[in-house]
Amino acid sequence: MAKVEDALRDLAAEHEGLFTAREAEEAGVAHVLVVQLAHRGRLDRIAQGLYRFPNWPTTRLQQYHEAVLWPRAHRDLEYALISHDSALELYTLTQLNPGVIHVTLPPKTRISRERPTWLRLHFADVAEKDRAWEQGIPIVSVPRAIEDVAPTHGADVTHRAVSEARERHLLREDELQRLVDKFGDEILGSYIAS
Repeated sequence: MAKVEDALRDLAAEHEGLFTAREAEEAGVAHVLVVQLAHRGRLDRIAQGLYRFPNWPTTRLQQYHEAVLWPRAHRDLEYALISHDSALELYTLTQLNPGVIHVTLPPKTRISRERPTWLRLHFADVAEKDRAWEQGIPIVSVPRAIEDVAPTHGADVTHRAVSEARERHLLREDELQRLVDKFGDEILGSYIAS
């Protein structure tokens, strides 16, 4: 069993101590062995098909990993990306502190099991150019995150996020032009809190 646990720890190292039953099977660890380890207290079952090593140090990124792994526990998805308010928070472009984690999945994804209350799922096409990684977590690009929050949070949040992203050089010229085309030239001025 030690070799099995070592293999699972290698998987968990990629996700702050978490892994899915699907990943374990792909790594050659039978689901029955994962279940046995959970029954023995060597693993915590977080959700259906999602496990964690109980003594793994907790970090602020762990729940983001859990959010993108949860929908992938039993299915192969093209993407599961941190998005909307949560993406801007992970990029530290705003201080929205949404209280939930937003994840965008492919539009035809069907999930019948009850989702955690802290998880908001969105179903939309996300082009390859709008998929990125931040601190080891799959996430929508900065311009896509700004476009996603604009309808619900308005001009103030949009302007603040664009201003901060420009200051930190997180937007390429073509991405900035895309946002100008969508929201107008006024987003180019420095943000001044009111």
